[in-house]
Amino acid sequence: MKITVINGTPQKGVTCKMKERFLDSFRKDSEITEFYPDAFPEFCTGCKNCFLKGEEKCPHFSKTAIVWESMMRSDIIVFAYPVYALRAPAGIKSLLDHLCVHWMTHRPEPAFFKKKAVIITNSIGAPNRAAQKDVATSLNWLGISFVSICGIPLMGDIFVDSMSEKHRRMIDEKMEKLADSVKSRNGGTHMSVKVWIFFQMAKLQHKMVLNSEEVPGLDSAHYLKHGWIRRF
Repeated sequence: MKITVINGTPQKGVTCKMKERFLDSFRKDSEITEFYPDAFPEFCTGCKNCFLKGEEKCPHFSKTAIVWESMMRSDIIVFAYPVYALRAPAGIKSLLDHLCVHWMTHRPEPAFFKKKAVIITNSIGAPNRAAQKDVATSLNWLGISFVSICGIPLMGDIFVDSMSEKHRRMIDEKMEKLADSVKSRNGGTHMSVKVWIFFQMAKLQHKMVLNSEEVPGLDSAHYLKHGWIRRF
């Protein structure tokens, strides 16, 4: 099994402990590749090169491609990050912005319909849901049906070294339960209803666009290549 981990911070704090505890359940039989913010692309400039000319024309392609290729090879993609101002860290959003070209509305990769994803977050007492939603939404639009989410609003213990035994046990239990849930999910056998609806909407959109194009654009050509649409 191959796993790609996208870390939202280089800090070896509570979120890191949660992630490491989760990965412990997979280390024996898995190849794990991790990325940190220094490997993420700079902020998207909105040049639209990826949509109109190809993702290799993105000014940040050299960084984005390395992360993307690892995700393509992986069976499980893990996002692990602390909650900043009730949302995901900026580096995470920057990476996801560069992956929109692979959303179902543009040029999705069939391999993503067979992957599983995990989101692990930690906050200092604040709600985690809003910080998880943007990432989960992006993963769904990339074609991943099975996204397991676990967040801990850990009030009080903000440093691993001084964490109470109670909270250590809680993290262990939650991460073991999360790992068991991910292992039991048979990703790739079918699309979830939500992702299926997204894909049907995208196919309809591309059918309409294709029949208005004399020469298929990059998105239409991608859908034609995979046999998802055809000219009327």
